[in-house]
Amino acid sequence: MMNKTLQKHVFYLIGIVLFALMINLGSAFDDLISRLNKPLFQRVVLATMVLVYAYIFLVQQIYAYLFFKSCRFVQLTGFLKGIIFIILCLGIVLSIHLLLLDILLTQRDQGTFFTLDYFKNDFLLFFIPVLFYLIFLFLKPDFVLLLRFAGIGGLTIPNEEEPPSEDDLSTDAEISEIDQEDRYLALWKETRMKKFLFEYYFENFKRPLRGDIPLWKVVFFEKTATVTFGYFVNGEKWALLNFDDTILNNPWVIKINQNSYINMLYVLEKPDYRVLLKENQQIDEVPKKANRIEVVALYEQVRMGLEVVTDSQKLDLLLQISRRMKDKNYTNFWKEAYLQQLDESKLEDHIGRIS
Repeated sequence: MMNKTLQKHVFYLIGIVLFALMINLGSAFDDLISRLNKPLFQRVVLATMVLVYAYIFLVQQIYAYLFFKSCRFVQLTGFLKGIIFIILCLGIVLSIHLLLLDILLTQRDQGTFFTLDYFKNDFLLFFIPVLFYLIFLFLKPDFVLLLRFAGIGGLTIPNEEEPPSEDDLSTDAEISEIDQEDRYLALWKETRMKKFLFEYYFENFKRPLRGDIPLWKVVFFEKTATVTFGYFVNGEKWALLNFDDTILNNPWVIKINQNSYINMLYVLEKPDYRVLLKENQQIDEVPKKANRIEVVALYEQVRMGLEVVTDSQKLDLLLQISRRMKDKNYTNFWKEAYLQQLDESKLEDHIGRIS
């Protein structure tokens, strides 16, 4: 039985073949057999299929940037996200497509290709399927996305040999009924893209801390000789009395230096490099060869929340990645085998209570 990724590729291939035939035949669909016997038409259809695959790759790159890299975009409402995404993709794809048609066909016919008859007929055969594809991609990315997002840094083709996730056992009807937050959780389970899990918890960030505190609310721990401090996603910092050190063995918690343990839920794969300024020193006064430290890169909204209660320079020191810890812990976290075995339920482990 085909896994879900292979099914997607098969459905895509069938759909692209039909789409390429439709936009090249236009109103002459009843003449399909005689057209298919012509070598020139076969080459045109094949070239169209390659072009459509390129459009799909472009659209999904845009989706990746907006939904996984643009912090401002992810804070918009769902409806506004959909409008911006669809209009942007339509504008880019239609512009490229019409430009290619103008270059290829107008030059050959020595006349204008864009007539009222074209926009009333053949243009709609391209526009309407593209519009419905973009709407479906926005509403059901777990069904539509072909590409695998490697952390936050880029796109790679998914591993065809990955064993089916727990969500493969869910029916289409069950998935269609889940709300926005559960959709992100289902996407995490299927793809192991950590950004989806971050989005799942995003709406709960600003809730006040009370009662038993789950691990997902903590960005990092700072251990001192006498007490352990917790730095939380809502911008608060608390001393954790009677702290149970066993939480530091949680697979989501990684030691990055002698005193700091980071919750990797909030970490981007590529670290930052920061220059530590002396007192009253401005950034433009720093020599070009100044020593830089390597620090954990957090999602922008998380970093901004922490800087409300902690000086940026001190935060950089706390988030500095020592070379030994990077080689031993941090790098290992991003390996495919480690991500595959991560259990999101471990983020619900309690770290204790705050009165």
